Amino acid sequence: MEKYICLTPYKEIRGGEKSIYDYVKEGYSVPEKVIKYLKTTKPYVMSPGVYKHPFKENSTLLGPYLYYDGIKYCWDRDTWKYIKKYGLTLPKEFIDYVMSEAGTAYLQSCQESEESWSNVISGMKESKNMFCMLSNDAEDEDIKDF
Repeated sequence: MEKYICLTPYKEIRGGEKSIYDYVKEGYSVPEKVIKYLKTTKPYVMSPGVYKHPFKENSTLLGPYLYYDGIKYCWDRDTWKYIKKYGLTLPKEFIDYVMSEAGTAYLQSCQESEESWSNVISGMKESKNMFCMLSNDAEDEDIKDF
């Protein structure tokens, strides 16, 4: 993971040592292009397990799952939901990167890609040498329920 800059180095989501609560700001928002970037589903790390939802008492999440752009950044699958629903802030350098031509190029490449959690999970289920009990959506909660 040292190759990529982790946008979610928070202990509450098993991503590092920082606290997610120190990076929340009421009313925070980012351009929709940033949300679209974070919604790409290029799998990087899939860790079986369950952890407590950091903002919803008595709720758990499956994972953690990390996405990455294959270039510079990795992030927790639910990062875009933490931003939209709870005001999680992002580094300005990342936002600037996404808004640049490099960010546009990445998003265009994702439109052509077959890589996604659902495709990876389907591949696991089709493999004769693997037993996979994950649902095809990898338990990805809709934002209204998140």
